[in-house]
Amino acid sequence: MLDLKKVARQIKEEGLYSFIYNEMKEVSKKEELSEEDILLLLKENPKFLDDYKTLNTQSEISNIQLIEQKIELEDSEECKRLKEKLNKNRKKLLSLEAYEKEPDHMLYAVWIGSVVVFLIFVIHNLVVLYTYWYEHYPLFVYGMYLLSIAGGVFFYRKKVKNHWEKYKQFQLIAKETKTLIKEGKETGCLKKIYE
Repeated sequence: MLDLKKVARQIKEEGLYSFIYNEMKEVSKKEELSEEDILLLLKENPKFLDDYKTLNTQSEISNIQLIEQKIELEDSEECKRLKEKLNKNRKKLLSLEAYEKEPDHMLYAVWIGSVVVFLIFVIHNLVVLYTYWYEHYPLFVYGMYLLSIAGGVFFYRKKVKNHWEKYKQFQLIAKETKTLIKEGKETGCLKKIYE
């Protein structure tokens, strides 16, 4: 849901994206790039668009550049319906934006694994400092460790499954939104689409 012309302009003019611009200059072996050159490179090499999206995500800038459509009194019923649906999809896409990409299994594993290790560390220290459970109930203590690990594995699987479901939902809505935009352009219902 990006306006590629806006992306090209930002890469050329804004300092935040200067490393992408410099990489593009290296790839194209030119000293300066026009917005048309950048547009061409964005289409030829998807890595640059991925870098742009990642940088936006890290900078807490949305990659959903659709504007909310104003429904005018003179709009036909078809245009009103289309704009309402587009606005509804825009809100859904914004809420699901974190799931735009497939789940990063390693990221979830490191995040949840760190929590489990910390939990085991806390349990161990509490048992050692305040009880004699290692001497009298060692199986109970080790059982708590196993339970923590099993809980971590369960939580990891649940988070990855949830991410996949939301990723698929995002992709479906994005596809439907692109169709609506195309339809809106063809019928003349949409005058301005992106910010």
